[in-house]
Amino acid sequence: MSGWAFIGEADFAAVTVAAQQYPDNAERAINEVLHNEAGPVIYRGINPLIHASGRTFKGHRASAKVSDWPEYRTNENLAVTVAAKGNYQYLYFPDDGSNTNRHAGNQQFFKRGAESVIPRIVERCVQAITSEWS
Repeated sequence: MSGWAFIGEADFAAVTVAAQQYPDNAERAINEVLHNEAGPVIYRGINPLIHASGRTFKGHRASAKVSDWPEYRTNENLAVTVAAKGNYQYLYFPDDGSNTNRHAGNQQFFKRGAESVIPRIVERCVQAITSEWS
């Protein structure tokens, strides 16, 4: 589950402009969005990219794709971390390039999924920053 999703220049500019216009509200508003809303949005961007293993032997857990695997860490300022919890921590293999006999690594589904929803999260951050003053 290593990897970062980075905000693009246009999205960064949108947040920067809003924060400069409403500096008293920016940090609190961004933290509220990231800590209360962004985790599930990011999860919904990642989960469709996960492929079921196809393993069906007795005692095999359900695929992460149909399970409750995310854990949201919101203990950092201006950040949210989406991680796999418990038995689903194996999800890091496809992201780090490692391989097993049954799948190819380096799928980057955490990064690709997170980056696909950045525009929605940025839009929500800008709305939150400007909402008290509009």
